[in-house]
Amino acid sequence: MSLRENERRILAEIERRLGEEDPRLARHLADFGADQDSDPGFSATKAFAWLVCGLIALVLLAMLTALYFSAPAPARTPPPSGQQQSAPQEEVPAGTP
Repeated sequence: MSLRENERRILAEIERRLGEEDPRLARHLADFGADQDSDPGFSATKAFAWLVCGLIALVLLAMLTALYFSAPAPARTPPPSGQQQSAPQEEVPAGTP
């Protein structure tokens, strides 16, 4: 949407007055859209460092999972020959059928 010549002239006058009244705000507004493409909190180095940390965590998780599932089951000793393993019996109070 294009501005008419009159609207452009009015905006230029507002900008000039703002620069006279508050130069600091005028400088801030002039720089407002200049750095749209770059985010000061993002850098390729930070992204690479997070990627490496994520890969290390993923490898450690895979190794722990493999270790957990590949561990042998605890050894059970068979009962001595001639004896059968019996389940513990519950005591029944006297006088009950």
